[in-house]
Amino acid sequence: MTTREIVPLHRNRDFVLLWTGHWVSFLGSRMSAVCYPLLALWISGGSAAAAGFATSAAILPSVVFQLPAGALVDRWDRRRVMALCAGCRALALGAVAATLLTGRLTLTVLLAMVFVDTSLAIFSGLAERVTVRQVVPASQLGSAMGQNEARGRVAGLVGAPLGTLLFTWTRWSPFLLAAAGALVAFANVALMRADTRPAPVEGSRHVGRDVLDGFAWLRGHAFLRAAVVLVSLSGVFFQLVSLSLMVVLVQEQGHPASAVGLLFGISGCGGVAGALTARWWLSRLPLPAVVIGGFAAWGALMAGSAFVVSPVGLGALFAAMSFVGAVFNVASAVYQMTATPAALQGRVGGTAGFAAAAASGLGAIGAGYLLDVTGGATGLLVAAAGMAVVTGAALTVPAIRQTRLPAPEPEPGDLVTTT
Repeated sequence: MTTREIVPLHRNRDFVLLWTGHWVSFLGSRMSAVCYPLLALWISGGSAAAAGFATSAAILPSVVFQLPAGALVDRWDRRRVMALCAGCRALALGAVAATLLTGRLTLTVLLAMVFVDTSLAIFSGLAERVTVRQVVPASQLGSAMGQNEARGRVAGLVGAPLGTLLFTWTRWSPFLLAAAGALVAFANVALMRADTRPAPVEGSRHVGRDVLDGFAWLRGHAFLRAAVVLVSLSGVFFQLVSLSLMVVLVQEQGHPASAVGLLFGISGCGGVAGALTARWWLSRLPLPAVVIGGFAAWGALMAGSAFVVSPVGLGALFAAMSFVGAVFNVASAVYQMTATPAALQGRVGGTAGFAAAAASGLGAIGAGYLLDVTGGATGLLVAAAGMAVVTGAALTVPAIRQTRLPAPEPEPGDLVTTT
């Protein structure tokens, strides 16, 4: 007799392989990501604008590739996409380490390497997000996304301080370890058994047409349309906060680069706590309270950061921002994945990612120039004022105030065991 049984996530072989492989890869990515702007500062002789360009080079691929990547992920075998991207990322990160070791790395080469690395991560991240929905039943989607969020936060908690520590010791080592992490992700994806191909589509369609279909669906959904705009605006101010904190610690207060790692390490503790408790918060708070309250809390914490001078104090405030952000991210992911039709998961995710990345890229460039003229504390106050505007805008949108998380419904193909 055949019975349907929900398999616990820790016994779901494909989810465990996906989760662990990407955790190791994320760990390497967090190490390299925190070191990219520091490396740009070192190469340029201390220019905040150069650090801003390095951050923008990491964000620009989202502007260029998010939309086509979403459409292509809805067409291609997601497992093959993740494997190819992991292998190529290992080569790109290894190239950064090699050029540093041989003394041939210039700012131009660094920006190009950052662009390639993060471009591959765009395709891999979208493919993994859709794959989670293919290997996890609807009733466990909240738990799976909470674990994924915790995975990223733990990677940040360990990766940022480890990356800056290794960077202080020898600048090429964080990138070599990140390359090794990408190879682990490649191996884990290769071991998966799930059929991660999309449903067949009759006839041929242009990628541009597919992109427009995803955009049209998102535009017609009142809550997601408003949320994408507001979250994108908040991303501008978070870029300003991140660069401001680096400038305050390294340039203005004279702390070593390891102080940045300490700050991000403390922040990671808050993010992990938020991810692990996200389901508890979502079961007790309506979605509008999570969204509007999150914007308001971010603004208040950014303002407070302008008046704190110690790395530990700044880390504590950043940890609170990360706690709120983790709950916010889980709620957003569960809502988007539950509300979006299966055939449009990649395109809707890509469209939302494109909007956020475009805003963040502009924010990173503007932040670099602003901080060269003003200073870190002023940058934090500007970010807080901007977040206050975002909070006020959220309060005026009926869809933001009234929407609730939809209840996930079981779908054909949810995990089963045969007895």
